Amino acid sequence: MKVLIWQTAFLGDVVLATSLLHVLERRFPKVGFVGRPFIVELLKGYNVELIPFNKGFLESLRIINQIKHYDAVVSVHRSMRTALILYLSRIPVRIGFDKSELSILYTHRVPHRWGMHEIERNAELLKPLGIVPGRDELYPKLFVDESEVREVKDKFKLPEDYVVFSPFSNFPLKEWHIQHWLRLSRSIDRKVVVVGTKRDEERAKVFGDYVINLVGKTSLRELMAVISQAKLVLSCDSSPVHIANALGVPALTIYTATSPIYGFYPLKGAYLTPSVECSPCSPNPKRCKIRTYECLSSISVEKVLSVCQTLITD
Repeated sequence: MKVLIWQTAFLGDVVLATSLLHVLERRFPKVGFVGRPFIVELLKGYNVELIPFNKGFLESLRIINQIKHYDAVVSVHRSMRTALILYLSRIPVRIGFDKSELSILYTHRVPHRWGMHEIERNAELLKPLGIVPGRDELYPKLFVDESEVREVKDKFKLPEDYVVFSPFSNFPLKEWHIQHWLRLSRSIDRKVVVVGTKRDEERAKVFGDYVINLVGKTSLRELMAVISQAKLVLSCDSSPVHIANALGVPALTIYTATSPIYGFYPLKGAYLTPSVECSPCSPNPKRCKIRTYECLSSISVEKVLSVCQTLITD
């Protein structure tokens, strides 16, 4: 049986979907994965067919033809486009969530619920295939070579002992106040490496020369190698949390407008949530519903430092 996984969402979502790769790779002779083009770099080390998908009309036609030979597909993504493409591919067994758009086009619909971790939620999609994996099978996994680690250490002059800060997000309401990050960088008793994308380069200048600023300077593979050697990753509710855990590194999530109730909290490490009446807001908030933005600075630097002390090991 040939089984396909479809997850064309953000980087962190794909990292967590590697838990499905583990399980299916062990049970079926051929497994494929459809995701955004970054999967080619992210999922190196997996013996599966990687199928990059850029979206768009012509790309959708191409992908339909490319995946039609699969016997079953597990769709983590819940978009209308996904449901239509998989229906038109005529893959016999199409498994998706009941809250997906056009869920009627799936042959099997699985309840989508908050209040559980994403890896557990995704594992529910395996039940129509007769698979109920153990918790130990579901831990996400990424691979980094020793040569990649040596290269980033040399290229960026990394010390032996450091923590990674990831202050930025695609959703500004997920970001802890930048001045808190700045204070934290000057208070924590480890060298700090700050990471982020090119669009955050200007904002990252606030850290000055006190940190190793790699914002906009790393490829995805380099980012993974940097994270793999960290003592701890401190982040907003974003993909570096999941990359860290998938590489065996503890992470501390500082929540603002989102919440662990949505299931994207660290599996290894800890999280802090704001004490505000309007929390939680939504999984991907775009505006403050009460216009106070209180959650962005509710958690104190002192509280973060206290939790760091329990997570960082020598």
